[in-house]
Amino acid sequence: MSSFNKGSYTEYGNKIGLYSNSQQGFISSSPDVILNFPYKDCVLEGGMTKEDAKRDERFLNIKIDKSDIDTLFDPKVLTDFKYVDGNGERPITAGDNFEFFDESGELKQNLLIKGNNLIALHTLKQKLAGKIKLIYIDPPYNTGNDGFKYNDSFNHSTWLTFMLNRLRIASLLLRDDGFIVVSIDDNEQAYLKVLMDEIFNRENFVDVVVWRRTNNQANIGEIARLKDYVLIYSKDRTKSKLNRIPLSEEASARYVYEDSRGRYRCGNCIDPKRGRFSYEVANPLSGYIVKSDRWMISKDKLMDLDHDGRIHWSRQQPRTKIYLSDSQNKGSIVSDLWINVGSNQESDKEIRDLFEIQGANTVFSNPKPEKLMERIIQICTNENDIVLDYHLGSGTTAAAAHKMGRRWIGIEQMDYVETIAKERLKKVIAGEQGGISKSVNWQGGGSFVYMELKIYNQEYVDQINAVTNMTELEKVYKRMYQNAFLKFWFDKKTFERDEGFRSMDLDTRKQALINILDENQLYLNYADMDDAKYHVTDDEKVLTRRFYGDDANGDNND
Repeated sequence: MSSFNKGSYTEYGNKIGLYSNSQQGFISSSPDVILNFPYKDCVLEGGMTKEDAKRDERFLNIKIDKSDIDTLFDPKVLTDFKYVDGNGERPITAGDNFEFFDESGELKQNLLIKGNNLIALHTLKQKLAGKIKLIYIDPPYNTGNDGFKYNDSFNHSTWLTFMLNRLRIASLLLRDDGFIVVSIDDNEQAYLKVLMDEIFNRENFVDVVVWRRTNNQANIGEIARLKDYVLIYSKDRTKSKLNRIPLSEEASARYVYEDSRGRYRCGNCIDPKRGRFSYEVANPLSGYIVKSDRWMISKDKLMDLDHDGRIHWSRQQPRTKIYLSDSQNKGSIVSDLWINVGSNQESDKEIRDLFEIQGANTVFSNPKPEKLMERIIQICTNENDIVLDYHLGSGTTAAAAHKMGRRWIGIEQMDYVETIAKERLKKVIAGEQGGISKSVNWQGGGSFVYMELKIYNQEYVDQINAVTNMTELEKVYKRMYQNAFLKFWFDKKTFERDEGFRSMDLDTRKQALINILDENQLYLNYADMDDAKYHVTDDEKVLTRRFYGDDANGDNND
C-alpha cells in the first residue's frame, strides 16, 4: 500500500487485476469479481492537458481528503454566458429575461460548457441528476499517440482512476431508462468493460459493438487494426430498450412482391421449431391440401388474414405478407458489427469541408463521423431527449444531436471548444449540409447557450505562463500570495529557502509558482461568489443563481 502522504495515499495494493470480495483474493470464480487498482479510492487531482502530464500525479483519498474533494466538487461560478442562434452570437446579461430551465425543472437550452469535465459534471448534477437519456464519450484511449490536445498517456492505474471518477458521476445523471455509450480501442477495452460492469452493474451491460473505423488497411506490423469498440450500458436494463434502425437499401430490396397496398416480402406460416398449431387448409388457387402440426398462427387467424388479402399463396404453402411500409415504421434491430456508419476518413473530410481546409485536416485529429453518432443517437434516444458528451472534442455529438432534434450538452475544457466546437455548431444552426444533414433533411435552426466555469487559480496559471521577465513574475507572485488559493503546505519563507526560489531561472521559477497553486481551486466556488476579492460581476452572480435555482448548495454525496 502507498505511504500515508497527502496526495498519494491509497488503501489498494500496487497491483492491477480482478479481485473477489468474498474470497479476499485475486481472480476466481466468485460472482462478485471486481477490478482492483491503485488509487481506486481516490480522485485524480488537476486537469488533463498535455502540460499536466509533466507534473507528478496527485490523488485525493475519498476518506482522508474528503474536505478537499468536497471543495473540488462544490458548484462553481459560471461566466461568459452567450446565446447563439440564427442571428449570431450575443452576450446574455442579468437584465435579459432568460431562463435555463422551465417551471417543471426541464432543461430549455442546449448547453456548450467550457471547463474541466469532472468538475462540470458535478456542477450539472445540481439540476440534471436522473434526466439524461444518453451519455456518449470518446475519452483518451491512453495510447499516447491519439493526437488529443489533452493528456492521452496516463499511467494505467491513473487512467482507470480518471475514468472511474467521471463514470461514477455520469451514472447519477442518467435517467432510469438511459444509456451510456463509450468508444474505446483494444488498449483499454477489456479493463474498461470490467470497470463499467462494477459501476453500472453487470446485468445492465447491453453489448459491445465492433465498429470498422477505417476504410484503409495499412500493410505494416503484424495485424492491421481496423476496428474500435463501442460499449453500451443501460442505467436499468429492465426499464430501457434500444430503438430499431431504419431499413437499409439492401434490406428494402428483399420486398420483391407488390399488391394494392405496396411492396411486400413473404413470412413463414409454418415453422418446424416454433410452430404450435395443428390443422389442414386447402390452397384456393390449386386445391392442394396443406397439412401441418407446426403452424405459427391459428386457422381462424389465417382465414382472417386471407380474407383481408394479407396471405400470399404459393404452390406449396400460404405465407404472410410483410409490407415494406410496416417494416420501415418498425425498423430493424441493430447488429453488433457496424461497417457502414462512417469512418475516420469520412470524419476528416467532414472537418475539412466544414472549415474549408485544402489538403490534410489540420483542425482536429481523429474526430468521430456524424454517421456513427447518428446510429448511437438513433438507437438510444427519441426526439427532445437530452444527449450529453463530456469529452466533446470537435463537437460531433452535439452537431448530430442538434440535427436529429435532441437537446444536448457538450463539455470541453480545451480552448478549441471556442474555435472548433462552437464554430461548428454555429454552422449547424446556419444549415450546413455536411455529415448527416441530407439523410435527416436538416435545414438549419435552433440555438444553444455557451458558458464557462469561472476560473480562479487558473487565471494565475495563465498569467505566469504569459510573463517574459522576472519583474512581471514577481508581481504575479505577490498577487498570488495575497489572493490565490495555495497548497496546504505553502509557507512563504520556508518555500523560498528550501526551493532556492530566488536563485532559479525564469522558466524554473514559473513552474515552481504553478506548483504551489491548489489545483482544486482552479475554478471559483459558488460559495465564494459574494466575496469582493474575487471580483464576480453582477451579471455573473445573477445568471449563476438563475442556473442553479435553489439547488446550488446540495451535498456532494454520490
